[in-house]
Amino acid sequence: MQPFYLAKNSSGYYKVCFVNTETGKVTNTKSTHTKNKFEANMIASMWVTKGAPEKRTSPSRAFNMQQADSSSIDLNSVAQRLTREEASLLIDLLNKRFNFVSSANCLNTIPNNSVNLVPNVQPTKAENVSGSTKPVLLIETLTSFWDFENSEYVKKRIARGYDIKQRNCKEKLGIVKRYWAKYFDADRTVQSLTSRELDDFLMYLRTEKKLSADTVNKTMTAGNMAFEFLIKEGLITSNPLTSVERFKVNAKKRGIPTETEMKKLMELNWDWTDSVNKLAFKVAALFGLRAGEISGLQVCDIDANADLLYIRHSWNDTDKLKDTKNGDDRIIPIEHGVALELLMNARRNPDYSDTSFVFWSPKVAGQPMWPSSFEDDFYLAMQKIGISEEQRKERNIVFHSLRHYCATQIAQRASLEIAMKILGHRTEEMTRLYSEHETQMKLNNAKEVLAQGWNVLIAA
Repeated sequence: MQPFYLAKNSSGYYKVCFVNTETGKVTNTKSTHTKNKFEANMIASMWVTKGAPEKRTSPSRAFNMQQADSSSIDLNSVAQRLTREEASLLIDLLNKRFNFVSSANCLNTIPNNSVNLVPNVQPTKAENVSGSTKPVLLIETLTSFWDFENSEYVKKRIARGYDIKQRNCKEKLGIVKRYWAKYFDADRTVQSLTSRELDDFLMYLRTEKKLSADTVNKTMTAGNMAFEFLIKEGLITSNPLTSVERFKVNAKKRGIPTETEMKKLMELNWDWTDSVNKLAFKVAALFGLRAGEISGLQVCDIDANADLLYIRHSWNDTDKLKDTKNGDDRIIPIEHGVALELLMNARRNPDYSDTSFVFWSPKVAGQPMWPSSFEDDFYLAMQKIGISEEQRKERNIVFHSLRHYCATQIAQRASLEIAMKILGHRTEEMTRLYSEHETQMKLNNAKEVLAQGWNVLIAA
């Protein structure tokens, strides 16, 4: 392990953090007053050899001092770099300078594995103040923690019965590689991290890299979960992210189509999709299924006799067929005609069976259509009824907006308890969050009515 590492402060200048090589803990920090990483490395190496100056020294003066001052040569370092021939020449020079008795000829009688002429001084072992047995490398640890196939954390959580999504691990592993690994050196240890430095790191991502508050918070979570696991495993004693404040996320409120727009979408002939994605649209809008739940529907989930739909799974391209978002199954009543449409589409599958997918993929046998295909065709349908892509994005309407639309319709006609059961929410707060579009929808509908009246007046 190196005796130091470099880190940027909030102004972009490199500072040297001196590390106890036994414990991995930072013992001291000092600014190099340069933004040039090469210069900072040279200054740090000089300080390790000669000691850091008490007062501020400019980079150029530091290099001049290094060249002018030859009183503190690292003899051990020099000896380690010498070849046998160079060592012989050096001994002859020392004989001429100091009249030593030894001669270079003595090297011929000294075996290659003999004791070094320049003693190899070992640093005094420092007390292990961290309490851990060995330093924990930061990037190596974060990478292995979010490696779904090999992570000890993932293995233990699954063994305890918890559902760990591979997609989430893949997302966090990408964050580690894109942000953590590009900011911190590979030989940094978790023990050497400070709250101030991590705050600087996150501020750098937010202000200089211009990442969203949500992405920066996810970056923080990628480290925080790993650090908490290390504490439980007894590998570190404290979490350096504990006192670091998260960023406020001003999430744009989810928009939903108006009732008039929904009627146009329902009446629209989705002939470019062979009506399959229109069926997915109806299932989302009428019954509140998530896109992944639609992909995960199997033939055995449809009871056309009782007109019931069993929501047991969700599907994505990483985890494939998994449990629903919160792990709970639910049963919802469906319109008989839609149940028959679902079964009819499922029977078109050449590999039709009780466990085959209702929205089966014509390209990949044994797989359903991806959720993204529902989204793409929904956006195209929005354009066909007169809502441009720019307008859709400005209103923040996505395929998941159909679930919000369904929640609003249920809230107008049923109790909160029934709405929770249909939508599969565990808390009333979440159902209220989905159904609070009711007032806005009424305002939008009123606006449309007024607009129609204005058009009549203008036409007159």
